[in-house]
Amino acid sequence: MTVFSADIQRSFLGRLSNIFALIGGFIMLGIAAVTVASIIGRTTIGQSISGDYEITEMGLAMSVFLFLPVCYVKKGHVVVDLFTAHCQPNTLRILDIIGDIVFTFTAFTFAYLMSLSGIEAKEYLEQSMLLGLPTWWTFIIGVASMTLCGLCGLYKLFTMFRGGNHE
Repeated sequence: MTVFSADIQRSFLGRLSNIFALIGGFIMLGIAAVTVASIIGRTTIGQSISGDYEITEMGLAMSVFLFLPVCYVKKGHVVVDLFTAHCQPNTLRILDIIGDIVFTFTAFTFAYLMSLSGIEAKEYLEQSMLLGLPTWWTFIIGVASMTLCGLCGLYKLFTMFRGGNHE
């Protein structure tokens, strides 16, 4: 029997979000290594790594997408509480629910549109200029991450409607 946990951070989706963020961190470390090696090569022997900007661009795009689900799960997005600082807890709860609904809808919309863009990029054989890397690879990461964000949003809304704490 599967036990439903109201704590999204301890759920399967929360753990998967952490794995995504860990992969994003390793990609960032790889980008840092490529950048350092390129700078050292440029200053010492006058030769940088060919396509280092392309590697950085694609790697950063994938990393940012991989960090989004854990940021959403841990409520790490920027919150401007200028207008809500003195609101009642019930009002804040309603605003959080509305925000979760909008975020969930937006995440699934992005996932859908990015999947269409990725398919188009693959059909047209779109690739980077210097290294000839296919650009549709980055869309796979973006679609997976935005889908996970949407699923986390659904999970949070489901727990709220089941009477759970909206945390």
